[in-house]
Amino acid sequence: MPVRKLTRRLATAAVLAGGLGVTAAALAQQPTAQPQPPAPTPAAVAEDYTRPVAHVNGNVPISRRDLGEFLMARGGADKLDLLVNKMIIENEAKRLAITVTETEMEAAFLSDLEGLSEGGVKKGDFVKIVLPKYGKTLYEWMEDVIRPRLLLTKMIAGTIKVTDAEVQIQFEREYGEKREVQIIMWPGGDDLKSITAVYEKIRGNQAEFDSAARQMANPSLAASAGRIKPICRHTYAEDHIIEKVAFELKVGEVSHILQTKQGHVVMKLLGVIPPADKIDRAAIKARLEKQAYDEKVSVAIPAHFKKLHDAAAPQVHYTGPSQWKWNGETKEAVNDMLKNHVTPAGATAPTPMPSAPAGGKVPPPGTK
Repeated sequence: MPVRKLTRRLATAAVLAGGLGVTAAALAQQPTAQPQPPAPTPAAVAEDYTRPVAHVNGNVPISRRDLGEFLMARGGADKLDLLVNKMIIENEAKRLAITVTETEMEAAFLSDLEGLSEGGVKKGDFVKIVLPKYGKTLYEWMEDVIRPRLLLTKMIAGTIKVTDAEVQIQFEREYGEKREVQIIMWPGGDDLKSITAVYEKIRGNQAEFDSAARQMANPSLAASAGRIKPICRHTYAEDHIIEKVAFELKVGEVSHILQTKQGHVVMKLLGVIPPADKIDRAAIKARLEKQAYDEKVSVAIPAHFKKLHDAAAPQVHYTGPSQWKWNGETKEAVNDMLKNHVTPAGATAPTPMPSAPAGGKVPPPGTK
């Protein structure tokens, strides 16, 4: 699976917090009714709320409520929208008797890893390198990204139909004519007048074009002197002007200065790659159909979730802990301390709270 397709899937899961692909097994399985456990009694809920998660000084409990309040004050509000969205999806899945198994989740996750690059990505590398960029643990990724995405996919599975025309688009992307180009991109903030001055030098001189391409602000583009992957028909790019102009240019011709969402671009057509021949369409039909299906799912999921969100009409009451507020008396007292060079107790060389060692016992501050 090309990386650009995976990127499209990632954008789809912005519904929650980001996400990746969908497995065939997850799409094929039909939802089955599952027996629901009885609702907990108020007494059981209260008992669980006050159940200790730790003790200090022998018998002083720290309850689940204490832990919850502690975490909420330190970032819980940032997670509330995610929780609201998850509950909207899970409540709808419960109503429709749709479930997702751990096996399906693991299969979807492994399928995503295979699609991240030509040779795939190892699970350990994904956890160490990719997840930190999203600020997530593997548990959060599985529960907050994979599970909701699969539930939403099952909800809309019966509404997605793939046409022959959509399969043909997939075929043309992969096997149709392509254009080999070299581009130079300037960030959006660059001055058009200075760009035009460079353009006058490069449009008729390949050496000048190469030199300007190697000096681009984008390091990956500069490293390849602006030579990018051949452009095909029906690209996934937001700026279709690149595709349009690439197929209008003649070999050796330089485009005018193009305005894109990423900045100004100049493109030179280096060559034309003819369409592939002798392709056994019957052998690849199922794969192309699945690619078309996945693409339609990636578009349908955000739209379906919006309907669920609008119908749920969530009301958010918690906005986070109150911020520190200094009244006039406090400010005056602090100013007096500073004028008299008085250092508040504990203000010099503050000692961070120690972490719990093996065994769960925390040593008092100042001890080793």
